[in-house]
Amino acid sequence: MSSILLVHRGALGDFLMAWPSMLALHEHFADKNVYWAGTNDRVHWLRPLGVEPFSLEMRRGMDALFLREQWPMELGDARVFWFVLDTNPPVRTHSRLHVLRAFSGSERGPAMSPRDAYAQGLRELGIAWNSDWPAVWRGFFGSWRGGEGREGGREILLFPGAGHPAKQWPLVQFFELARWLQEQGHEVRFILGPAELDRRMGVSDYPVSCPDSLEVLRELLLSARLVVGNDSGPMHLAGMLGVPGLALFGPALEAQWSPVGLRTIGLELACRPCTRTGRISCADPRCIQGIPQNRVRREVAAFLTR
Repeated sequence: MSSILLVHRGALGDFLMAWPSMLALHEHFADKNVYWAGTNDRVHWLRPLGVEPFSLEMRRGMDALFLREQWPMELGDARVFWFVLDTNPPVRTHSRLHVLRAFSGSERGPAMSPRDAYAQGLRELGIAWNSDWPAVWRGFFGSWRGGEGREGGREILLFPGAGHPAKQWPLVQFFELARWLQEQGHEVRFILGPAELDRRMGVSDYPVSCPDSLEVLRELLLSARLVVGNDSGPMHLAGMLGVPGLALFGPALEAQWSPVGLRTIGLELACRPCTRTGRISCADPRCIQGIPQNRVRREVAAFLTR
């Protein structure tokens, strides 16, 4: 075996939950070349592990996995580690292909976070998992220091978006929270990503930033005093950087999807959670729309008095 190929095609939050296992693979195969088969904007978070984008020949090999019964010669003796949620990729099984699943496919039983499920999958392959991964991550990408020495270090960042509209606390609630914070003498800033811009989410009465890369988002997070937002990728990034904050949960279960280090709010409803896999079909997400403004304010106030 001469190389390792990492495959992940999910959203930002899913990728960040898989990152500790990618670190484990890097440490286990320290003498091997490790390549990445995924979106280019993730490469920044993998380069400190020595991971490089896969070659054109490897790309042809990955395409061939879907078409051929035999192992593609373009992949040589590489071992492929493919991170998925609950559905195996539509390719033939092979001793060199390892599918790491975030879920068993069952909606019953105790909830396990994708991070822990990936770790369990690696342990079953005899690959140790580094429990001190947050320190390694922060050594590579920085650790929150209260915004000290950074421009905008007193701002509270609000993230009103999410990957699915059913995971979004109503925008008017974020406006009410922002108004209340300003009345208390705090600076606020809304952060909008590509999904929010595509949905034409409008924020006109407050400062707004639209980071054009995850590296810019990282700088904004490290400069913040506090973050408040929906269950989303940026909140996972904030938690991994050590930024204090509050994540609001609706259809998904916070015990399963909670960003590391962040406080969470989720309502106790009979219909909740309605998903464990991240696939949402709810047309009436009362679980997120019904989170009371005063409960969020109490949690935020507790942060601000520390």
